[in-house]
Amino acid sequence: MAPHTDSPSEGNTPVRGQARSAGPATPLYTRYVLGMVLLTMIFSNVDRTILSILVDPIKSEFGLSDTQMGFLLGPAFAVVYSILVLPIGRYADTTGVRRNIVSAALFLWSLFTVATGFVGTHFQLGLMRMGVGVGEAGATSPSISMISDYLPPERRAKGMSVISIGAVVGMGLGMVLGGWIHDIWGWRTAFIAAGVPGILLALIYRLTVREPERGGSEGREAVETSAFWPSLRALFGTRTYLLILGANGFSLFASMGRNLWEPAFLVRTYDMSQFHAGTWYFLTSPVPSMFGIFMGGYLADKLARRDKRFLLWVPAFGQLVSVPILVAFLLWPESDMVTLPSIFAGTLFETMPVALLISIAGSVVGGLFTAPFMSTTQGVAPLRMRAFAAAVSTFISTLIGLAGGPMVVGMIADNLKPEFGEHALRYALLFPTVVPVLSAILCLIGARYVAGDLARAKALDSAK
Repeated sequence: MAPHTDSPSEGNTPVRGQARSAGPATPLYTRYVLGMVLLTMIFSNVDRTILSILVDPIKSEFGLSDTQMGFLLGPAFAVVYSILVLPIGRYADTTGVRRNIVSAALFLWSLFTVATGFVGTHFQLGLMRMGVGVGEAGATSPSISMISDYLPPERRAKGMSVISIGAVVGMGLGMVLGGWIHDIWGWRTAFIAAGVPGILLALIYRLTVREPERGGSEGREAVETSAFWPSLRALFGTRTYLLILGANGFSLFASMGRNLWEPAFLVRTYDMSQFHAGTWYFLTSPVPSMFGIFMGGYLADKLARRDKRFLLWVPAFGQLVSVPILVAFLLWPESDMVTLPSIFAGTLFETMPVALLISIAGSVVGGLFTAPFMSTTQGVAPLRMRAFAAAVSTFISTLIGLAGGPMVVGMIADNLKPEFGEHALRYALLFPTVVPVLSAILCLIGARYVAGDLARAKALDSAK
């Protein structure tokens, strides 16, 4: 376990009710904390995205359109989430104990997920999705801030990858387990099974994760909270930060618009069951994305030692290359199949669509942006603005990505249905698939400023 100082560090005196900060942590305990953050992000995204594999049965039971399902997938969760993420991020930067915020949030969203299994109307389902958004607003930005204080800058991008890896693992598990449980016991049981483990994890998190000392990983002292307005002006005067906000917003619009509808695309285009579609989706999108996310962090850390511009060149490369690959995935003829080894004969997985092989490649390069974006955002932010900086990024990417992406795809699919029928969703998905080009352009612009902005943030804190 991490050593615990006998007295708080100067400038970090806890207020009443605030846990004493942990000093420098051992490598073993740091890995434990990263593991707990990983689990938290997994459960966050299981509960957030399990609805996407259950679109068709819920749509059928309540008699909904794709536009209405797009609202449940996106705005019903994202608007409430976005409203709360900024004040929670600010609270985490000032008097809040980040460890306590995350554990309470985990408990709350898990409880609402369980309650979703008991809804009786479309309106109640919408309320439960809002409740999940209330809880999840307290997870990501405090977690990112904590990781920054456990890991030094030269290892931070790779460490930050646990946030995004947890997100894609959670999304994938939600698809597979949600589809499997639905096929046996129904969609309501799937929500209950998704929520219960998170309630138990919240207790373990609260009892075993220590609050890190702010700035401890860099030997920097956090300034007092009275410096909020100068720090805020400095943050929003940082060109790299503003360009990453835009690039991340476009990236999340693309990924959320695709990811939350692609399981339904597989069901409709390839005539798969929920479990069949969820399993193929997990194996060909989240699993390769995890590798891409890790490689994005690894490459950014390694190459940035030579040239800081690689912190944004790596994401730009991934976003540009992913576009033609994922367009090919959507448009590849559904009749084109590969026969798998005889061990799979007689199962649902006897054959595999060629398009899914293409999806694997697109998912790897498409995941390169996530860890460098988070790491660089933390690097250019003042110490007492890190959770808030992450919260602003989450706020914008959630409104643009999670609220906008699924809703826009659903609306386009409804408008295309008279002409294309069941293939309407395929052509609707082309729109978010090409949006990463805009993200790449902003990354290439931001690469010009990143080295100076990193140095400026460090000098700003040292001068106070």
